[in-house]
Amino acid sequence: MIGPEPVIAIAGSQRAWASELRRFLTDFGGARLKGTVLTAREALETGYELLLIDDIASYLSPRLVERLRENGKKVIGFYDPESGDRGRERLRSVGVDAIVPVDIGPEAILEAISSVAMGGSFEAGSAAARTASGSQSGRITTVAGGDLAGDFAVALAGTLRSKGRTTLLTDADTVTPMIAQRLSMPIVPNLLTALDAHVELRGDVQDSLLAGPYGITVLTGIPEPSEWETVRADEVEDLLETTARWFDELVVKVSSHIEDLSRFGSRDGRFEVNRSMVRLAADTVYVAAPTPVGLSRALRWISKARKLTTARLHVVFGGCSTSSFQRGELSDELTRNYTPASITWLPSDQGQERSVWNGTAIPGGPFRKTVDKFGTSGLNGYVEHGS
Repeated sequence: MIGPEPVIAIAGSQRAWASELRRFLTDFGGARLKGTVLTAREALETGYELLLIDDIASYLSPRLVERLRENGKKVIGFYDPESGDRGRERLRSVGVDAIVPVDIGPEAILEAISSVAMGGSFEAGSAAARTASGSQSGRITTVAGGDLAGDFAVALAGTLRSKGRTTLLTDADTVTPMIAQRLSMPIVPNLLTALDAHVELRGDVQDSLLAGPYGITVLTGIPEPSEWETVRADEVEDLLETTARWFDELVVKVSSHIEDLSRFGSRDGRFEVNRSMVRLAADTVYVAAPTPVGLSRALRWISKARKLTTARLHVVFGGCSTSSFQRGELSDELTRNYTPASITWLPSDQGQERSVWNGTAIPGGPFRKTVDKFGTSGLNGYVEHGS
């Protein structure tokens, strides 16, 4: 519990409430003013107990409020009633502890400070709404492999969206990022800008999310594989867990490399983002070539993935022009070693191949039809399908 005279900080504000409160505190007391904070970094570093901040503050965000709360601080947000409900709604969306209009006067502001300091709220229902919004998380499905795995991830995201599920496609592949180039999307914003917003509080994560094909939302990957060292697995995991509160489904493209390199010192984090995403997922898919070598790689990947997760593991054989006999041989050998949650045979599809060349969305055809079947039945239990 905060003490009888709470220590407060005021975010830099040009509104009258801030100057009036300062004068009132000087004359009558009621709270100790630590100072003024002008940036998110100052808000996190300054020693105080409650932050008073306007709804229009550029650095106010759900992540800032969350991190302040983790540090034992509380937040009171101010809005201007003459500007309509937009300011109040923004304060609700970021999850502040109390919401007050700017015209209530210094004494009423101190009442709000006292109420929040004692664990109360100045707007009924705001805390309950925040709890409800944070308790629901979308399902995360990782798709591992090369470029064809990227096409599978795009099509799967489209399938899930077509079922009325809000869907985010994320490229978290730090070895072969490709979603931006594959869909002819700009390389900025991307995963790095989203992490800047999420971790460093430089902007809003939502600004890094782009509209993609089939009505999905897309977060593209790092521009160059050489930038893998700037990306920390725990930060990406935290970012994905946060965005999972905003979407029903998250489809995450990762590399097939999930080896543990911790014994190699300076390069021990090379595949940690991929490993972390596999750990986080409810379902994880490996896209393999329909050949004996592809099967061998699939089995090696499964053996590594099973050490990381108890999630459902799916195997997709891509670009299949194999005969029924060959598919039977591959399937028998696979299930002799491990029975995946599903096996899918992606057919060759000229429309899909043309879309790769043109950098466009995959049109309707055998490829999309098979992915639709997987999204309907493969994610929910064992099934083998495909043509």
